[in-house]
Amino acid sequence: MMSANKNSYLQLQTCVNPTLVNKAVRRAMRKTQFDPHDETPAAQRMTSMQPSLYGPCTDITRAALGFERLGLRHINRDINSEDNFVKLRAIHSLMDQVKMSENAMFLVSLNVTNKLIDLLPDKDPVVREKVCLILTMLGTYYQARARIMAKPIVIDHLMYLFMRDRKEIRYAAANCLQTLARSEAETIIRNDKLVENLIKMIKHEHEGIVLIHLETLAHLAEWNPEKPLKANAFKVMLKLILYAEDRITQAAMKCLTHLCKHPVGQKLADKYDLTRFLIPYIDSDNLHIIISTVGLMAYTTITTRAKWRVKEFIYYLSRRLIYLCIVHDIPVLQLQAMQVLINMCDCPDVREFMKVNLEKYIEVGIKIRTPEQWDGATEPRKYGLDVSHDYRTRYIDGVETVKNDTGDYVDSINVPNYLQRVRDTKEHLLKAMNLLPYGSRK
Repeated sequence: MMSANKNSYLQLQTCVNPTLVNKAVRRAMRKTQFDPHDETPAAQRMTSMQPSLYGPCTDITRAALGFERLGLRHINRDINSEDNFVKLRAIHSLMDQVKMSENAMFLVSLNVTNKLIDLLPDKDPVVREKVCLILTMLGTYYQARARIMAKPIVIDHLMYLFMRDRKEIRYAAANCLQTLARSEAETIIRNDKLVENLIKMIKHEHEGIVLIHLETLAHLAEWNPEKPLKANAFKVMLKLILYAEDRITQAAMKCLTHLCKHPVGQKLADKYDLTRFLIPYIDSDNLHIIISTVGLMAYTTITTRAKWRVKEFIYYLSRRLIYLCIVHDIPVLQLQAMQVLINMCDCPDVREFMKVNLEKYIEVGIKIRTPEQWDGATEPRKYGLDVSHDYRTRYIDGVETVKNDTGDYVDSINVPNYLQRVRDTKEHLLKAMNLLPYGSRK
């Protein structure tokens, strides 16, 4: 019988289609209640919207096993059942239970991750997809992630799935790998074939899966850009920047930013004249594209060749960057734009042009936020006033928190210190514009 409080059936095992239980109970109680879960198609969706993978005799919206520690032990035991129906029922219930942190930690202590990894190459496509989804949820916990990465074969299994399986499973496997790559890039990048296969799939994959692969590649390139550079990732990212979808363009620029931190990436940026290639994207209507473009320019203007190349279009580029700093008070954008201008000031002709024409606009026009007006995220929206100061301990999905470049706490940020860094960068820019050549100093 269905328990509405626990959203699950009270019995531990049943050989009957679970949806028939509710029908029998309501008929005995002479109730004419309409339940969309018992109708076809499931969840009252159109037939064309039905997924190609579904669990037979399983209500996708409700768990099928008991709860508490006894029920969790039963789930952990039934995962390895020889009966495919029992295995499917256990996996569906397991996916519901791992959403609760207490149950997830108890299941991790029962070594459920090892059993799930062994199920990745299962013959049933429903099992493969659901296992990828469960591992994605468990990958957000440190304890579970440590146990998953203790078996490096999981990377090979996921790599096989996102290369050879059907599109639903490819998406789930790519999402699982991207979740693990956020914190375990050091371990994942040791796989010899992973980076090459990621780049290979990026060229011929669906748009949503390409976006996930780009995020994974960005995490790996941030840790070690050498392998992506050897796999010809630079040319692939240049082509993806021209893609019509803004999210893919932004993700490709993020990957190129990490690649250009390496000396080889900077030489390739000079070879393909990347700074000139990025100028049209500064006028984009999407603010995220502008932030990504300026962040990439901060690394493409480091070399001497790039600085002298900038002199040919300094009139437009310098004015546009200062205009962005004045119109927008986003600290991330201001810091990156001023860093590009500082790099350009190493060229004497550029420095003289900026001092004569733009110095007063930098001193008076560029305004910097206060700590109460900013939440420490790269997202252009202003969360600070809405959520007070909860951003220091709160995770907002889809919003990337800014990171320190160096130090003991690279992944964290202190809002007042970051804003002070923006002020120091503004002062550094003014000093760089007023530098004199060595021979003219007194």
